[in-house]
Amino acid sequence: MDNFERTAKLIYRQRKSAHPFTGKKHPDEEKLSCFLEGKLDPDEMKSVQEHLVECELCSRYLSVELKTEAHLSLDVPENLLEKVRKMVQENIRVNLLEVALLLKEGIFKIIHTTGDVLLGQELVPAPVLRSREISEFKGEVSIIKDLRQIRILVKVRQKSGSAFDLLLEAKDRRNSGKRKNLRVSLFKEGLELESYFNNSGIFLFENLSPGDYLVETSCRTRREAMIELKVAV
Repeated sequence: MDNFERTAKLIYRQRKSAHPFTGKKHPDEEKLSCFLEGKLDPDEMKSVQEHLVECELCSRYLSVELKTEAHLSLDVPENLLEKVRKMVQENIRVNLLEVALLLKEGIFKIIHTTGDVLLGQELVPAPVLRSREISEFKGEVSIIKDLRQIRILVKVRQKSGSAFDLLLEAKDRRNSGKRKNLRVSLFKEGLELESYFNNSGIFLFENLSPGDYLVETSCRTRREAMIELKVAV
């Protein structure tokens, strides 16, 4: 996200080059000059702006007039940037499972989760769980969530003291079969701790200490899901 605007500008510039203006009517020089000086009425301003988005020829003409070609070539409309920001954020949310737990004396307490909690064979959404005033689980807590084409089951099990194991099981949402060709990587505070690949769809990380973790699952080069896990004592 640090280079988001720069990336969006480069994509926008490439899009303009790949989709040249195919219409017949360009604004004349007088109208473009009035546009630069802000002397057109709102409807005409909008019309010229929409034309410039598609027409490389006219946008180059304006850049020469202003003698700032390099600057204008990277100038992306703010409303377009905002739209792309929202799309990126929504995409991240769709792929994300958040879990925050408190471990105390052998009891896991759910502080926050965006998934559903397993109570035996019952799948209970987090809001329903809160309405039942259930938040504590002895020794183990299981949370499940559908993320696009993959269903993720996360189990956090207490070991001795404050150590815990993290078990992750991935299934195909379409047929509930094992999700094959998956690589799962475990990160803590930005550092990769473990990463491995298998076809069983089951991954186990043992003897973890409390802290903030990120688990990333990917299939070949495509990221399938992200899990944010925060365990405090």
